[in-house]
Formats: sequence, C-alpha cells, structure tokens
Amino acid sequence: MLTIYPPREELADLLVTGPFADALRVAIQVRGLSLERLQHRLKVRGAPISVTALSYWQSGRRRPERPESLMALTHLEDVLGLPESALSRLLGPPRPRGRSRRREPSARAAWDSSGLVLTAQHDRVDVAPCGGVRGIRSRQVMRANSAGVDRWILCQETGSAQPALTAVRSCRVGRIARERTNGVLVAELLFDEPISAGESVAIEYELIYPHPTAEHTHFRRFAERVHDYVLEIKFQDAPDACEQFATGPAGTEAGGVAPAAVDDGGYAHAAALDFGPGVYGMRWSSSAKFRGSSTHGK
Repeated sequence: MLTIYPPREELADLLVTGPFADALRVAIQVRGLSLERLQHRLKVRGAPISVTALSYWQSGRRRPERPESLMALTHLEDVLGLPESALSRLLGPPRPRGRSRRREPSARAAWDSSGLVLTAQHDRVDVAPCGGVRGIRSRQVMRANSAGVDRWILCQETGSAQPALTAVRSCRVGRIARERTNGVLVAELLFDEPISAGESVAIEYELIYPHPTAEHTHFRRFAERVHDYVLEIKFQDAPDACEQFATGPAGTEAGGVAPAAVDDGGYAHAAALDFGPGVYGMRWSSSAKFRGSSTHGK
C-alpha cells in the first residue's frame, strides 16, 4: 500500500504548482503556528495583519494585493521559514474586482503563470550500495506559452540533506534558497537564451548529495498531464526487490504497483506516456518488505 505523504512533502509541490491559498495553508500547518501567533509575530516586525485576513488568505476567499498586504506577506514567508518570494510568486496578476472576480487560480493556472508547460521528463537516479540515493540527473523538455521566458524555477524537497545543484545543459544556476526547517530547495535555472511562445527548451541539471539519503524511493508528483516520463535507476548493488507504482490525484489508483526488473548492468526503469495528474515512481528494498519513505523529487 502506498503511503500518504506528510504535509512537508506536500508543501514542496505546492510551492511549485500552487495555488497560493493551498501553499500558505500547508506552510502554516508545517510550521505549527496558530493564526494568532502568526499575527503577533508579524505585528512585532511592523507588519500588522488581522487574523481574519490570514484566514481569508489560506482559505482562498481573498489574497494579498494592497502594498501593505504584500509587505506583510514578505515577512510572513520569513516567519514560516520559506525561501524569499516562495509564496508571492504564486499570486500572479491581480484579480478583477466586483462580480467579474474569479476564484483562486488552479494548479494549472499557477503552472501556466511561469510561462512554461512541461512536456517530457527523464530522471536518472544513482543509488549507493547502502540503497540510499546519492545523485539525480534530470532532463526536462518544456514549451513556452508566452514570449520572453528565460528561466525555470526548481523546487525540490530534499529532507535534511543539502545537495549540490549543477547545471548540465542549456541552463545555468541563478539564485538559490535553501529552507532547512522544511527541507526545500528553490533555485533558478536560467536558460542560455530566452524562448518565444510555442518554442521548446530542453535543460539538464544534477543534484549530488554529500551522503546517500535514507530514502529508498524516487518519484515525481505531476500537477498536470505530462506526455512522457522516464525514470531510470542505477544500482551499485542489486536490491532484493524493486517495484514501480502510480497513483492519481489525492492517492486514487492510477496503474497500481508492478514489479520492476533489474538487468545485469544494475539498471531498472519505468516509463509513462500521457500520465497525470498524479504520482509516478519506483521504490526498492534490501529486504523482502518495503519500508515507507518520503518523496525524493518534484
């Protein structure tokens, strides 16, 4: 049976896909502070905001738009232990007022606000003899839906580890923020050249961990359908068991669990076409019984 992902891992995904209200609500849950305590800390910082406003923000009934509210949001990100602009970048353009006002943007709308649509993803995971992950090389193909797009924002849940990020192809590393409390890495991957609407870009980047992680799994959680996802695992020592799994939104079944073969070279792979939204990945074990563990990618 697949595990239910704790809020900390859900937060890593929401900081990428949004919407703002969901990301804020889960960030507050992870931090373990009441709205009253948040209000007090903001007031001390000279950014007073009402409990009612905070409640409206996390429920999606309203969002920060006025200058004083946006200033308070900057302090709120710091109080919650989030990287700079982690929440504010999910806001998008101001919403229309009055009867034409629309609801909080969906995950698709938040994704589209980046100007990019993910069309293909290929992950190669390097596994140490102990079974932990020691490196991930990722290749992403994305299509621009607006002009002048020049970067991709990587947001990855890394746990307590602090991996080194390296740009491998067609991009370079820009600003990096490491949120140690919740184990989230947020980084800019700047394209070699801005791309126009309708054009595609393929980038590669690599995460190398100073020590193998405790997790014996790797998967991606897709907010929207992706045309092509390939996951390749390279084992130094063949595991006793390995399987691939998939779930739909909110953990619903979307393909179930199946054994994954490991060849003589120590490789196992899984592939999905036109998959999502949902979770797709692989897990392995040095014993006959799988142990639940946290996500390793997004």
